[in-house]
Amino acid sequence: MPAILDIWYINSMRLFKLAGFEVKLDWSWIFLAILITWSLAAGYFPANFPDLDTHTYWMMGIIGAAGLFLSIILHELSHSLVGRYYGIPIAGITLFIFGGVAEMNDSPSSPKVEFLMSFIGPLFSIILSIILFFLFQLGTYYVWPAPVMGVIYYLCMINLVVGVFNLLPGFPLDGGRILRSLLWWWKKDLRWATSIACRSGAGLGFAMIILGILLIIQGIFISGLWMFLLGFFLQNIARMSYQDLLIREVFQGECIRKYVKTNPVTVPPHITVQELVENYFYHYYHKLYPVTENGDLIGYISFNEIREIEKDQWSTLKVSQIMHKCPSDMVIEADTEVTKVLQIMTTHRIGRLIVTDRGRLYGVITLKDIMNIISIRTGLNTSKTDNSH
Repeated sequence: MPAILDIWYINSMRLFKLAGFEVKLDWSWIFLAILITWSLAAGYFPANFPDLDTHTYWMMGIIGAAGLFLSIILHELSHSLVGRYYGIPIAGITLFIFGGVAEMNDSPSSPKVEFLMSFIGPLFSIILSIILFFLFQLGTYYVWPAPVMGVIYYLCMINLVVGVFNLLPGFPLDGGRILRSLLWWWKKDLRWATSIACRSGAGLGFAMIILGILLIIQGIFISGLWMFLLGFFLQNIARMSYQDLLIREVFQGECIRKYVKTNPVTVPPHITVQELVENYFYHYYHKLYPVTENGDLIGYISFNEIREIEKDQWSTLKVSQIMHKCPSDMVIEADTEVTKVLQIMTTHRIGRLIVTDRGRLYGVITLKDIMNIISIRTGLNTSKTDNSH
């Protein structure tokens, strides 16, 4: 379950809906699926279930990887269902190279909600492992085929590993969130609890990096590399999660209105593309301009539209002929909260948003502007807090 501003799962494709949640697949998962299938077919299954043919091992590898795929989806679904029960908006579930994430659009409202949301995932994985263990025992009794037994045994063990690993007390793992919820409940201080949990996550990540290096030195290359990458990922996300909390606190309840650049450069619809390029793109250097008529926002024109037009048409085509109506994800109201604006930009990969006030053009805000604002505000806020201690 990532923090609201974590953006490692932006580049994803939609697969299907499950219990009302959209399941998406980050392209990095394809690499993981290939790696898992290969390691199962070429290493794990031949070592533990010998004397089967190569084709069978590859089929077992594919089914085992698919089973892990489904297990992780169900693990994240359990988080999402609890979150929905407590009124937390969940955008969907995304699988990526290091597992899965339930995309929360808001933070848990209390220590109790965070504890329950976090604990249910590992609990589900462990219960699923127990069920698969009894299924394996049943198969042993009735002498099921070796390939079936092999896949069941693998899924039993991998779900146990997933459940136990996620209970490690390092944020943003489920165990780190459980730790934060307990510290939050104890001290009634979310920032302090997050700081401790994130430090624990960073420490756990560092330990995994060291362990990964030792494994690589000993010749256990794949496991060592995987441990190293996972530790590096955990360290970075732990730091990002704390920064996310600082952003939430600093900008809590604040609207984007006060940070927007008002009186933006606008384009009239009647000018030609040639005039647009000469007088706007070559003069102001922006890649997107609002198109207004009598002060009303009627659309936008961007660098992308110009690139698709042959130069010999520039002198005849007018902006009104090639401009686009402003889609909902490119226009925000001035009263939108800062954290919501940043979420829209990172989720939709938009570098510039048009800001309106009751439907009329108010200004423009860029991602660079917001990052500069965040840097200044969090820096001043942290300094003030540190000096107070």
